[in-house]
Amino acid sequence: MQFLHISDTHLGKRQYGQDFREQDLYEVFNQLIEIAIKEHVDAVIHTGDLFDVNDPPNRAEYEAVKSLKKLKEHSIPFIVIAGDHDSPKRAYSQYPQRLLEEFDLIKFLYSNNIKYDIGDVHIYGISHVPNLASESLKQRLSSLKPESKKSMLLLHQGLREILPYEGAYQIEIGDLPKDFSYYALGHFHTRRVTKLDGGRILEVAGSPDIIREEEIEGYEKYGKGATLIDFSKESPEIQKINVEIRKQFVEEIDTTKLDDEIKRVSTKLQQFKEPKPILHIILKGISLPRDHLNKKLEYLKQFASLLRIYKDETKNQQEKDIEIPNDTRIDNLIIEYLIKAEGFTKEEANVILNIIKHSEEKEYVREELKKMLGVGNDHKEN
Repeated sequence: MQFLHISDTHLGKRQYGQDFREQDLYEVFNQLIEIAIKEHVDAVIHTGDLFDVNDPPNRAEYEAVKSLKKLKEHSIPFIVIAGDHDSPKRAYSQYPQRLLEEFDLIKFLYSNNIKYDIGDVHIYGISHVPNLASESLKQRLSSLKPESKKSMLLLHQGLREILPYEGAYQIEIGDLPKDFSYYALGHFHTRRVTKLDGGRILEVAGSPDIIREEEIEGYEKYGKGATLIDFSKESPEIQKINVEIRKQFVEEIDTTKLDDEIKRVSTKLQQFKEPKPILHIILKGISLPRDHLNKKLEYLKQFASLLRIYKDETKNQQEKDIEIPNDTRIDNLIIEYLIKAEGFTKEEANVILNIIKHSEEKEYVREELKKMLGVGNDHKEN
């Protein structure tokens, strides 16, 4: 028995407000469907966020129907759980998957309907559970008892071992029921495989396209696509299958050598024809007038489908880096700032500090300012 694990397709998302990015996601979803057909899998499993929102645009639903009909024509079930993005956020709202279920295009695992069998493989799935109900989720997980080791569990939850931040996870690996041999996870967009005791496998298929800039590094290391799961042996075996997607790059550009940097980046971008990549720029160096900077960067637009300033880390020419002293008492911090940032001598800095401390003593302040400005008493009237 073979299964294709896909996840986090986010159909309907218009990344950066661009129509071509919405289209990219439809095309990569169709690639996954074609892979499933080509590999003659027994089923496709999807671990959440099929759609980007709970109320997806008509185009997203149309594209989903069009692709899923191909699977149905080849008698390949599409088994799916809901993720946090496409779960209802209001009372009386419906899962968008229910419409696809109504037309018998998917097997939707949610609420009390959490099990589906393919041959001798038992598939359990729990749709996304929010933080407020994490304790009930843990209780539910502890009660799951599959019939055999040939069982997999589908989840779309934050996992403490991957996202160890308060409020970012609902469960940890220890909460997973031990009688499953395979745990298929959604929610995380970068591929990951963890071998657990007893030969169990925890696998994150990841999103099949780059949904956030933070995923670019992971994509360059691990690729994007799907996971082929072989359940024909005693323990499941997996194989990654990559898809073709639009490239995205993060490039640092030093504005102090702007022309050379633009030449370097343009040389890299020209390696890619169609589809043209997306370029995320991190600006370094000194701040430049925005119109001048944009005019220079305009040259790169012919090689990229989209160019955007991802981060601006430039500094004004007047700015200087201030090293924070080991002694962080407020007096020392003020003196350090006055000397290193403002250029005062140590003696002048101490005078200014004393003026600050005695700001309510007008006569004292007046005398100290005279000393600092070099104003003596020689011209006082007798």
